[in-house]
Formats: sequence, C-alpha cells, structure tokens
Amino acid sequence: MSVVMIRGFTATTTKIKNLLSKNKDVAKFAGRERKYFQTENALIDKIDAKLDELRSNLDNTHTTYLGRDLCLVKTKWGGHVVVPGYNVDVAVGIIRDGIHEPWTTRLVQESLKYGQTYVNVGANFGYYTSLGGIIVGNEGKVFSFEANPVVFAVLLKTIMYAGIPNRTTAFNRAVYGNTGSDLAFFFDYQFAGGGHLEFDNDEKASLGDGFWSAESIAPILDSDGRWVPAKGIMNTFRTKTLALDDVLKANKVDLLHCDVEAAEPYVIAGARSTIRNSPNLRIIFEWSGYSFAHGSDEYKETVKNMWGFLKTEGFCIRHLLPYVHADGGIEFSGPLSYEEFIVGEHGDYFAAR
Repeated sequence: MSVVMIRGFTATTTKIKNLLSKNKDVAKFAGRERKYFQTENALIDKIDAKLDELRSNLDNTHTTYLGRDLCLVKTKWGGHVVVPGYNVDVAVGIIRDGIHEPWTTRLVQESLKYGQTYVNVGANFGYYTSLGGIIVGNEGKVFSFEANPVVFAVLLKTIMYAGIPNRTTAFNRAVYGNTGSDLAFFFDYQFAGGGHLEFDNDEKASLGDGFWSAESIAPILDSDGRWVPAKGIMNTFRTKTLALDDVLKANKVDLLHCDVEAAEPYVIAGARSTIRNSPNLRIIFEWSGYSFAHGSDEYKETVKNMWGFLKTEGFCIRHLLPYVHADGGIEFSGPLSYEEFIVGEHGDYFAAR
C-alpha cells in the first residue's frame, strides 16, 4: 500500500468522523441510532489504528540502490544493512519487508543488552551483526565471522553504513574446531547464505557466469527445462579456519549466534574455554535433523560431543518456533532430549543455562 493511498484513507475516515459528529449535534437519536454511531466510530477507530501501523512501517523502512547490485536497507528495527540485489534467500525479506527471520530477530533483541559482547558466526552480509552492534552500543563488542570472501566484502560495507566499526571486529575466516586448517567451500551467488563445505564429489563448480542469466541457467534445469530449486550455479573458494577460543581468549561472551550450515558442532568444539568462562552466555544456533541423519560417523560423534558438553555446562536446549505473536512475543519448544534433538526440524535453536 502506498503513502498516497494511506493518506487518502486517513482523509476519508476523518471526514466520516466529522459528519457523524455533526449529525449527533443536530438531533437526539434514540438508543438504537446512538448504538449504531458508536459501532461505526469503533470500526473507524480500528481502521485508523491499522493505517497508523501501515504508515509506521512505511516511515521506518526504505531501500536505496548503491550501485553494483548493492542496496542499502533501513530495517524495521532502525538499523542499516547492505544487501546484494542478486541474492534471493536472505536478502528477500530484508529488502521487501525490512526484517529477516522476525522470531530470531526478536530473540537477539531479548538476549543482548547495552555494553555486552556478541559473537556472530556465519555473519553473511551483516544483518545480525548490524542488529547486535546497535544493541550493545559504544560500550559493547561485536565479533563477526564470515568465510565467503564475496559475502565478506558486503559485510564490511554493512559495518560501515550501520555506524558500528568502532565496536566490531570482522574476520574473513571459517570458524571451526581448530585454527589453521584449509577448507574448500561451494556456494551459489543467488543463495550465498547456503554456502557449505566441499563434501559432495558430484558437485562441480561452474566454469561460466555465476549469476542467473540466459547463458548460465542450464545447470539448474532438468531435461524438460524445469527449474530444480535444489540445484545451484556453484562457485568455490578456499579459506583458513579459526577456533573461537584462539580469537576471543579472555573475552566473556553474552550471546554466541551461529548460522554455518550444519557446522555448528565444530564451532562449539573450538569454543569450549570461551563457553566455560562466560557464565551469562546464551547460544543461538541453526540445526537440522536432516544434517545428522545424512552426516558421516565423525559428524554424528561431533554432534554427540557437543550435546554432552553443553549439558555438562548446564545448558538447556529448546527449538525457537518460527513465528511471532501479535504482541511481539516469541515461543519455544519444551526442553529437548538428545533423541528429540537429533531428529529436530530445521530452524534456530536456543541454549541457555
């Protein structure tokens, strides 16, 4: 709905209210007529409230094209994020709605305070880095990690446009269980948020244009020319690893937020000292039972070790349900058992002592 339409509706409801008021002053109506006008006034008040909500959303978000396929978005929560226009996973909600994963956005807002320390692993182009940086303020710290050099370049722009370089330390490295390993990744520019380790020998990097175009789309079509969403125009890169314990050292962390496409157990393995030394720590991490079911024996053992460590440290793990109530509230599952966790549906999970 456009600003012009909203202004038109507002003017109309104002005129109706004025007419109702004048009619009431002209004559005294019987009880039935008075009740009718009261009902009409209540309905108009509801319309006005909805118009105020729409007007607020329009006033609080906007998108500016920066050139080179980059957009600067002012979000619903008042921050700024630079997003690539060619991206069609994470960028869609931010550009269209001014918000990404409203339930997780709310959880970050509720889990962080001014002056605290936020660690964002798998930062992508910086939506949550910007959000966390605004919340913790000048007295807080943000550590932001993104392995993909293409996406990392956009992350740096977000940090600058968000006005948080004074509190943010960014690393173009993959967070893992150890420091110094060399890892290979696959990613699709259109779905850059879904980059993953090179583990499928049948997956090959594209030799041509990595962006959707008439010349490049053949790898994502079947023999009938039908688009297969599970396929991608894959690109590859290599990067070094970092363990959080080696980077954070004596820093006490208040919120550890991981979105690294099933590699979260390795992140936790390299952060054990940090977790032990951070008594107020909360952890948000992406998880899918599918990854466990299709993982190697080594991966399943790493998951089991993660669960055992977190339970030993007193953490309770719950699934963050993917919706926000009308009053802005969010909801969790009950505490999960290991058997429930390893078959859990894809989504964000929350660990707290």
